[in-house]
Amino acid sequence: MVQRTAESTGAGRGRYWRLLSRFAAASVVATAISQLVFLLSYSLGASAVLATVLAWLAGAIPNFVLNRRTWGGGGRAALRGEALRYGVISVGTALLAALATHHAETLAHALFPDARTGQVAVVWGSFVGTYAVMFVVKFFLIDRLVFTARPPQRAR
Repeated sequence: MVQRTAESTGAGRGRYWRLLSRFAAASVVATAISQLVFLLSYSLGASAVLATVLAWLAGAIPNFVLNRRTWGGGGRAALRGEALRYGVISVGTALLAALATHHAETLAHALFPDARTGQVAVVWGSFVGTYAVMFVVKFFLIDRLVFTARPPQRAR
């Protein structure tokens, strides 16, 4: 007889929907903060890469705190490891976004040499697009690699 685990049953699916909805809510908060910082700094003349770094810094910290609450974290003892693993994923995402915005900025200057609004729109679009794609990737990486301490399952 094959024994099914909680991960392969409806309970496992329910857990993922709960985590995904909370991850999405944390991402909305972090995205709102980082988008505001990106648009403000880039439209005021910061380079695309600098605006991306500033936006990342502004959004990464609240995102970590909210996601740690979502997954439950491993307590005080696990905090350093969780922060380090989260940092690697977050910095990797920021590097991808910096690369994308850098190339988008080159394209934007060629397409809109005298229109700052057009340049901002193209570069911002690449920033948003990078984080949209990484949303799904980050969810699975965070679930499987960052917050690995699982609270004990309650008996039913």
